Amino acid sequence: MNCLEFRRHIGAEPRSRAPELLAHRDSCKDGCAAFWQRAQRFDDDLEAALAIPLPEGLVDRILLAQATGERRRQVGRRRVWMAMAASVVLAFAGVGMMWRQNDLNSLPALAVAHMPGEIGSLSLTQPMTDAQVEAGFVGRATRLKGPMPAGVTYVHDCTVGPYPVVHLVTRMNDEPVVALYMPGKMDTKPGSFERDGWEGRQMPLRSGTLVVLAQQGASRSAMDAVERGWRAAIEGPAPQTIGQI
Repeated sequence: MNCLEFRRHIGAEPRSRAPELLAHRDSCKDGCAAFWQRAQRFDDDLEAALAIPLPEGLVDRILLAQATGERRRQVGRRRVWMAMAASVVLAFAGVGMMWRQNDLNSLPALAVAHMPGEIGSLSLTQPMTDAQVEAGFVGRATRLKGPMPAGVTYVHDCTVGPYPVVHLVTRMNDEPVVALYMPGKMDTKPGSFERDGWEGRQMPLRSGTLVVLAQQGASRSAMDAVERGWRAAIEGPAPQTIGQI
């Protein structure tokens, strides 16, 4: 079982005690134990929100209503109150479950969950040839429009969640920085994120989406350089203005 499968199972069934899930949780060194703990805390909070205590003195009020001939009105008001309370709780529960599902399927979550199976690529130091790197893009039916960054040590055609990806590692000042290019994914909003020991940023390009990842503690300048380098390689050099010529 890999990390993505584990997190999908726990996201759907946080209380599952399937042996293979527990075995992965106890052996994984890439944050799955922390993910499991967060899922348990979220489920505890959800159960606490659903535990609606009965109003104090409810039984006495019902008996009093029976004795005074107002039982129907009291029961009617109680039903309305309980229905409103139940609606509010169900609404909060629905929002929480929707948020959790959307978070598990977000691009940052999918990108980070992809990395445990590729962690060995970060230790590679031998630069690849331009032809080897270009072959990775050709495998995803796309071609580079500008010069690629120097220091590319890994390229592979991968799948991140449902997205076909060109997976690259570039060593910048001897720091490994990951770039995941998803050709054709056009609905991404730009932004940065921190998740399970990784720092990242996602950015829309004219022909797809680029995600840049590095383990926490990496220098911002290295990530900036890799982002600029692959953006220029994929989209081509920025056009010069008349004042620059």
